[in-house]
Amino acid sequence: MTRSHKDLRAYIDVLDKAGKLRRITTPINKDTELHPLVRLQFRGLEEKDRKAFLFENVHDANGKKYDIPVLVAAMAGSADIYALGMGCPIEEIPDVWNEALDHPLDPVVVDTGPCQEVVIEGERLEKEGLGLLPVPISTPGFDNAPYTSGSHWVTKDPHTGMHNLGNYRGMVKAPNRIGALPGMLGVGMRRHIDMWREAGHDKLPAAIVIGAPPHVTYTAVTRIPNDMCEYDVAGAIAGKPLELVKCKTHDLMVPAEAEFVIEGWVPSAELEVEGAFGEFPGYMAKRDYSFFMDVERITMRKTPVYLSLISQMPPSESSKLRHIGRAAAAKRLLETSGFDNVVEVNYLECTGSNATVVVKLKDPKAGQGLEALKMIAERFIGKIAVAVDEDIDIHSLEHVLWAIAWRAQPHRDISIIDVPLLALDPSIAPPDQSRGLTDAANRPRNSGLLIDATMKWPYPPLSLPKKQFMDRAVELWKELQLPALELKNPWYGYSLGHWTEEEDHEAELAVTGRHYETGEKLRAMRKMMED
Repeated sequence: MTRSHKDLRAYIDVLDKAGKLRRITTPINKDTELHPLVRLQFRGLEEKDRKAFLFENVHDANGKKYDIPVLVAAMAGSADIYALGMGCPIEEIPDVWNEALDHPLDPVVVDTGPCQEVVIEGERLEKEGLGLLPVPISTPGFDNAPYTSGSHWVTKDPHTGMHNLGNYRGMVKAPNRIGALPGMLGVGMRRHIDMWREAGHDKLPAAIVIGAPPHVTYTAVTRIPNDMCEYDVAGAIAGKPLELVKCKTHDLMVPAEAEFVIEGWVPSAELEVEGAFGEFPGYMAKRDYSFFMDVERITMRKTPVYLSLISQMPPSESSKLRHIGRAAAAKRLLETSGFDNVVEVNYLECTGSNATVVVKLKDPKAGQGLEALKMIAERFIGKIAVAVDEDIDIHSLEHVLWAIAWRAQPHRDISIIDVPLLALDPSIAPPDQSRGLTDAANRPRNSGLLIDATMKWPYPPLSLPKKQFMDRAVELWKELQLPALELKNPWYGYSLGHWTEEEDHEAELAVTGRHYETGEKLRAMRKMMED
């Protein structure tokens, strides 16, 4: 597999050859039909059958035709598609992420790039501008405008110049104005906006990258620590430095191989109403005051492809994107903070790969489960965080709930703490109240639930037959030509530390027909009840 896809169109060829691309030549209305059509596969097909869609005949609700095709579900329509974008087998994705985070690769600057083959500015920008892009409506019937969804916003630290690449929606408000919702305080673009304002600047340079090579998108949607640049991690994932080119409007650097770059300035203190828009928790995010960008210039390829990510109710492309990359980043956070017994981290996709995180620990020490969860909830993301033992399948919600039910005591193993604000969570405040992103005085409380569902002492074995007996049962099942099995963990019993040699011997006697011997022994051990 190719680790480095030169650009989006090269990756489209990879999808096509792998049988993971549907080309739609039928006329499609981007405002009413495009996203609903792709949405069906997330509600009606098994994940392995999902594909990317390339719409080659797109028009809008007014009948305007576009000569720009629209690509959807190409970054993470499924885990298989994500692996194609990463250029490695599914099972190697965590290792590739860990290697990239541990050994980032500095980008290189080039004089020019395909993303600047066409420049839209001046009168044409004011009259047509963003209207030249076939931006779909993601949630027809509820969204109040077309929103860019695969839009990677580029900003920089005003003091160090370090760039940040974050994926945020963009409400198309005018040919030369687009909204933004950097939805978490203290990180990414929102952190930079606050820094520029506090430094006395009334605006900051910004750019929106659309249609970058896959490794760029994967870093843009993943929570990278503030002291790291997504460009460096993207290059490490690809196995070669990312090529950057300087914007024509200001000195921000953007991927040279992108399809589109929207350049402009974001006021650091002026706000504008934005929303409503269907978001990844599965609800419409209410209209509220947020930031916007005055567009000064749009650059693009001569024959660009527009990339759209499908989000809204999970499962979706955005939940799959976060599900894979976020787990790797969270695991690294714990490991670099001293938790050397972290086996695996999983963000449950059914909660948008955001609200619920499960951490698997090997032989956790007393109190270590809650310590690890507290770090993730306070410094990363996780509204409900659960710690489990190594034997738990953290990709099975049933198995995780089983661990919570029988390995945790609420009075001892559960803690509630304050966590960073997630304004898109509809449970934090009624729709008519402030979400606190731009109103610090009325900021609602955001809390997290930590559940340490690890064993606090040795447990008896699982009440399932030992593996050798279940293996024999599988053989018999096949010999009898019964329906194909998809075994779920746990499907055989195993010891959890509390099991004596005597109990083991008695079980051996039972399966060899010698259980009467145990009965005789137990008769000799009779005793009278005590008053």
